[in-house]
Amino acid sequence: MSQQTAVQAAKKKGGELVKALLDLVILALLLAGAGFGGYFWGLHERLAPIQEVPPGTVGALPATAAAPSPSTAPVKTVTEPTKTASADPVASAPAKNGKTKYWISSSGDEYIGYSITAKVNGNAVDSFFGPGKNVDVTRYVKSGDNAVTFEAKALGEQYNKHDGDAKSILTLQLVKGSHVQEEFKSSDVLVTYKRNATESEDFNDTEHFLAK
Repeated sequence: MSQQTAVQAAKKKGGELVKALLDLVILALLLAGAGFGGYFWGLHERLAPIQEVPPGTVGALPATAAAPSPSTAPVKTVTEPTKTASADPVASAPAKNGKTKYWISSSGDEYIGYSITAKVNGNAVDSFFGPGKNVDVTRYVKSGDNAVTFEAKALGEQYNKHDGDAKSILTLQLVKGSHVQEEFKSSDVLVTYKRNATESEDFNDTEHFLAK
């Protein structure tokens, strides 16, 4: 009786072992299937075309990351060849502007008690309080007769550091030349206007000049 019980116990253990092995094989197959499934799914997602979705969709890529539409033709970028400087000194020299330039230049002393506003053909150019100012007025000059007006406004004693000194003068000159510059020849000066520190009245003076 005990021998028969032992045989039955051995069979029962063998069945349990076989069942455990089968469970292990099934688990391995499930894991392998899940791995292959994930691989193929990821590959499909990587190769699948990007679809446009409404803004704000969860998981949607930003507009800058979206791939171009297949129907959109690729844009070709054309790069122009780099231009090198010529070794010829004549060819490399800057081109000269044939148009004559006109400008108003201030010189002399500052704080003489005046602010002088210049106008060319009725167009206000700028106001001058002291020396060292050059203002291009070419755009206001026309062919033929031109008028330049100087409106001198007395500012009072607080703005006059040279009160009573006739040699303290603020000078405005209308000059012509190939380009605006601080140094110029006296022959290029078309109009000269001066105010000195002894004067204390407002002035409105107009001068004329010819332009070709």
